[in-house]
Amino acid sequence: MRVLYDHQITSLQDAGGGSRYHYELLRYLSAIPDVQSEIVLGMNGAVYPFAGLSSARTRVVGFGALMGPSAYRYAVNELLGNSAAVWRGKFDVYHPTHHRIMPLVRSRRIVATHHDCTNERFPEAFRYAKGVLRAKKSLFARADAIICISESTRRDLLQFYPVNAAKTRVIYHGIRPLPRSPVQARRLRERLRRDYVLYVGQRAAYNLFDELLLAFRETGLHTSFDLVVLGGGPLNSKEEDLIRKLELENSVISILRASDQMLGEAYAGAKLFVFPSLSEGFGFPPLEAMACGCPVLASYASSIPEICKDAPIYFYPQEEGSFARALIRAINDEEARKHSIRRGEEVVREYSWGKCGAETLALYRECL
Repeated sequence: MRVLYDHQITSLQDAGGGSRYHYELLRYLSAIPDVQSEIVLGMNGAVYPFAGLSSARTRVVGFGALMGPSAYRYAVNELLGNSAAVWRGKFDVYHPTHHRIMPLVRSRRIVATHHDCTNERFPEAFRYAKGVLRAKKSLFARADAIICISESTRRDLLQFYPVNAAKTRVIYHGIRPLPRSPVQARRLRERLRRDYVLYVGQRAAYNLFDELLLAFRETGLHTSFDLVVLGGGPLNSKEEDLIRKLELENSVISILRASDQMLGEAYAGAKLFVFPSLSEGFGFPPLEAMACGCPVLASYASSIPEICKDAPIYFYPQEEGSFARALIRAINDEEARKHSIRRGEEVVREYSWGKCGAETLALYRECL
């Protein structure tokens, strides 16, 4: 069997759930004797070691990036990928890594992965939402099978797109414990003054970051804890204005980028990890926190209860005051905190990349 992955996700991000997902799939396939897999990365800055998977059965085409993720990098890699597709012949399975299909790829079957319906539910948060929706509609219409990364995501897919439910399959992601580093732990401690509550990732409106700031101030936790904001780029002017208005300038610490080692240390050292998202297809961050023994406060929304089960301490976004009440409980209720840590360790063990890879390969074979 010949399987092809394309450049799309690594053109758009150097690190993230999508890149990790396709790295782990390629890693799994690289050990299967009767599978020849290829990925055309082109120009990329991927933090995941794709090149280390190269072997007689696994072909990785890529080189270092002179620029960060961008439309230009995407365009260059699209040209390279289509050119390579012309002379690489016909594949058994083409599994696009994002929303588009490279037009010159020839394959017997197309397998797509549906990650979430965030663009559909919150189009105002995305500059190119209309284009993404058109691309997804075309992709799902042409796909022979569609992997959904949760039951919640599958329901969303069937709600927003005219897809035959019979060609959908729920295959959960895996989770791999983050590496730890005493050096990164020391660097993190140098940035901190007190115990801290941790927030990780993007801060679009549906992530409820502003609501977290309000709850952090309302509960008075800012007098005893720092709020560490890790990743997601620099704070924008509106966020900075709100922080000043709430008098949180000395309580919010923004760290723009973090290696996996620093992220692991940040989870492990946090008093609490907060994940207030309204829209998630799977949700790596709360599982990563659980794997590091950190209690989790999360919104009871989207796929989060399905994936995280009863491990987090939940708040209900539709209920006024629920966030602040749950935040206080997650800090002060030792029994709830112990349950979150203990149950989190159990939940994390349910997700493995080996299982994800095996179920994905089984789907590839079914399609042929």
